[in-house]
Amino acid sequence: MGMKSFKIWAFVPTVIVLAAIAYLSLWENPVPVPRFHLFEGADKVVHGCMYMGLVWVGCFDIYRRLGHFTKWSLILLLCGAFAWGGLMELLQGAITESRSADWYDFLANDCGAILGLWCGVYWVPRLFRRYKNSPLLQLFDNID
Repeated sequence: MGMKSFKIWAFVPTVIVLAAIAYLSLWENPVPVPRFHLFEGADKVVHGCMYMGLVWVGCFDIYRRLGHFTKWSLILLLCGAFAWGGLMELLQGAITESRSADWYDFLANDCGAILGLWCGVYWVPRLFRRYKNSPLLQLFDNID
């Protein structure tokens, strides 16, 4: 990967997802809805989905920029997602009053990230082959 691979605009979608996760993790009541109980552990499913989405979008950005995956780009992406999940849990415990750090939330984040990596590596190349001329896929390619 050369310097061109790390241009800031290449990873705007991933940064947007990171910001959304930070907002949802650190604000006291990010989505003001009436409280109702879905099922035990529903919040773990939400954690897993957020980090699955984060890593999937990261795979999308890597593949869009490089045209393939490298072992190190995927390792860096996964380790970054693990670190972000850990940081969000620590910050929840340190700076919020209504939330706490939870090892099971951290585990759900990591499981979602692993699932996102698996889905991203499998589906992103197929989507690019199928929709290679889509204006949506080329949206950020013209920004250098």
